[in-house]
Amino acid sequence: MLLDLNSLQIYCDLVESGSFSRTAERHFVTQSAVSQKLRSLENAVGHVLIERGRGKSRFVLTEAGRILLHGALPLLRQADELAASLSGLSDEVAGTVRVATVYSVGLHALPGRLKPFLAEYPRVNVHLEYSQTNKIYLDVLSGAVDVGIVACPTPRAGIEVIPFGEEAMVLICAAEHPWAHRTEIDLADLEGTSFIGFADDIPTRRLIDEHLKRAGVKVRIVAAFDNIETIKNLVEIGSGLALVPEDTARQEARAGELAVVPLAPTSAFLRPAGLLVKKAGPRRAAMEAFIRTVRAR
Repeated sequence: MLLDLNSLQIYCDLVESGSFSRTAERHFVTQSAVSQKLRSLENAVGHVLIERGRGKSRFVLTEAGRILLHGALPLLRQADELAASLSGLSDEVAGTVRVATVYSVGLHALPGRLKPFLAEYPRVNVHLEYSQTNKIYLDVLSGAVDVGIVACPTPRAGIEVIPFGEEAMVLICAAEHPWAHRTEIDLADLEGTSFIGFADDIPTRRLIDEHLKRAGVKVRIVAAFDNIETIKNLVEIGSGLALVPEDTARQEARAGELAVVPLAPTSAFLRPAGLLVKKAGPRRAAMEAFIRTVRAR
């Protein structure tokens, strides 16, 4: 039984994302090509690996699918490490850079920096995944990913933090809200308002709470989430207000779905973001090029 690494990587990415379309985008192929890779893999192992529910886009792993996944993940890591060791013998910028990022940075701030990098280094494959902050720190330390990108980075043993940039925090409200056409707003104006917040364990939530406390302002948290897209959706339908990084709401503001109100100079604050890399060990040329290209300037 011969299994090629590319098929195994596509299979693992498919399981991780739960989406044929996202897997196709990640590998720059069509959804049909992903399906063909899956069928070829099933033929090679002699078992069905995933089962789709009737009338549903989601799928579940079979027992064979789970066994293959658990065996493939360490195998792919070993292959990446071997490739990294070999590529480290030269200065050629090629290979795979494994990146884990939080949604609010990866979906909005990273794409504009990633595209120039991919254009300049076409022989580098960036394997991008979205994850939670604490897991990103652990994955950087363990070597499961090469670079982590988080908001409000904090120093931790064994990890180097490289500035990624800062974003102005703004108030967002429904397009029909009475404050939608204000040119600025003071934090004091938010006293007692209904708020859609980030979850308690999200660093951006702690940053917002710190500035509200400093301003002596108490808001009423009606819901809290770890996904900024969910926060924006609830604000859009009028469930409350929210403070978010400005870049994360630009698209909805242009479409007229949300109103973005800058904070007054006396209330304004920024949310920092950072690249996380493991301190120990050499860095491959591709990893160095990625950091150099996307870091804050």
